[in-house]
Amino acid sequence: MEMHYDYGHPDLNKDRYDAIREYCRCEKINEAYFRVSIKKPIDRCRIRSRISNLFIIERSLRMKGSLKILSIIAALSAFVSAIVGIFYSDNGAMRIADNIYGQQITLYGDGIYANNSILKVGTTKGTDIVIIAVSIALLAILIINKNRKACMPLQSGLLLIILYDTICLIMGVSFNRLFLLYVLQFASSLFALILSVYHLMNTEIYQEQIYKKHLICAGSFMLVSGCSVLIWLTFILPAVITGQPLDGIGIYTTEPVYAIDLAIVLPSYVFCGVALLKKKKVGYRLAPVLLTFITGVGLCVISQTIYQKLLGIVLPDGQLFGLVGSFIVLGIFAAVLNIRLLKFAKRA
Repeated sequence: MEMHYDYGHPDLNKDRYDAIREYCRCEKINEAYFRVSIKKPIDRCRIRSRISNLFIIERSLRMKGSLKILSIIAALSAFVSAIVGIFYSDNGAMRIADNIYGQQITLYGDGIYANNSILKVGTTKGTDIVIIAVSIALLAILIINKNRKACMPLQSGLLLIILYDTICLIMGVSFNRLFLLYVLQFASSLFALILSVYHLMNTEIYQEQIYKKHLICAGSFMLVSGCSVLIWLTFILPAVITGQPLDGIGIYTTEPVYAIDLAIVLPSYVFCGVALLKKKKVGYRLAPVLLTFITGVGLCVISQTIYQKLLGIVLPDGQLFGLVGSFIVLGIFAAVLNIRLLKFAKRA
């Protein structure tokens, strides 16, 4: 039955009328029946409640539209910047430069990362490979998503990976011609993540029986994952105590990864772990987002190590098996826990 807006209707304005239509379409409700049902005589409290619900529905639909647009922009910009980062070349050659500490640093000399140290280029290009896969996965979720609840935390997790990578590009890599693209990537991924997490926190994505389970293993893993970033203190404390530059600082003045991990990643994972152990709903909803992020970190570490080896960088055995190996193991465990957790997600 085709419905048309009655501009003379005393109770509904055009926006609310369209919101009802969109709600009925998304929820697969008979529009004519729904409109008749809300016109039936009801008490004032119920009227206020229904009007309030309509405003919430309308706001939610608008937010979903903004979230999808921002996510697409974030995915496309991340894909383009990663492709350029890996494949662009101007046939440059390596060169030597002095940093502010008087140390001589070998610069890569070619492509978009020409003015960065070889170690940084190996790390960044290795991450770019993973970002390509993450961008494609995010676009796939946005295109083929059929209101599957499991897609919501995965989308947030993929956006978090892109955001984290973008911050590292803006703050940890020498200025280059992609800077404005990085800014677009940063803004879109940041606000998309905010909207995505807000939507996730206000949506029931799980079947009810999951809240009866005490996820001690997942909660403990979150605590371990968060505390794993304390490994950076082994690099920071010697520099702080001796007053010497950070080991491997290269041509840079500081290392943003240390600050991000210790100030944001550590408390976020500890908060989620404690919430899971206390069986708080916020922990259940936030867990798959953070598990997706850790899985991405594990993939990045593998890709970075391979790319560094291709550039002739040989990591010490202690760093290879301790630092690199630990993040890979965490990534594998995170993927397994995420799969087990999302099995309880609602179908629609």
